[in-house]
Amino acid sequence: MPSLLAFGVLTFTSLLVMVDPLAAVPIFLAATASYDVPRRAATIRRAVLTAFLVMSVFALLGDWILRLFSITPDAFRIAGGIILFGIGLDMLQVRRSRARTTEEEENEGYLKDDVGIIPLGIPLLAGPGTITTVIALVSKAKSLPQELMLFLSITLVIAITWGVLAVAPKVAGVLGRTGTNVLQRLMGLIGMVVGVQFVIDGVGAVLVDVLSQVPK
Repeated sequence: MPSLLAFGVLTFTSLLVMVDPLAAVPIFLAATASYDVPRRAATIRRAVLTAFLVMSVFALLGDWILRLFSITPDAFRIAGGIILFGIGLDMLQVRRSRARTTEEEENEGYLKDDVGIIPLGIPLLAGPGTITTVIALVSKAKSLPQELMLFLSITLVIAITWGVLAVAPKVAGVLGRTGTNVLQRLMGLIGMVVGVQFVIDGVGAVLVDVLSQVPK
């Protein structure tokens, strides 16, 4: 049970940092500035459901993807850790990470009639960094309970994101720029720590495998 709980905390914090609903607030507000309340609510539903489906699909197909491209789980953990560390560093410096979305993607998205799926759902909430993290977490899941815990974490993160976006104007007003920056830095620090742990786990497993093949 303790290991399952620890895995749950790892998956939840990793995905919450990658999805980062607070960072999505200003982009969401800018993209839906001309929307009325019902249309904004519908946009939120499409965005979070798109992100949920993307994350769930890669959680289900993660092992198959690794086998298809002959990628070891340890390699993906190292790659995921590096990406997570980089995004966490950007958040610590209150800088928009381009591993999530590029400026061109955001600007193009603003011109669309429906921004729920693109750019809000993909790649803002479920971008390359989020997908990489999901697959890295799948590679760490060693049992069915841990796999179910991963899906529970995805569901919780999506639910939190839905709630944050639903009250986005209030969040922006209450926290202000300073409050948002403080929370961003805190989330960034957590992301960097989790990323380092991913790399340590991956490198450690590779070293153990290499040393086990050295003739005695």
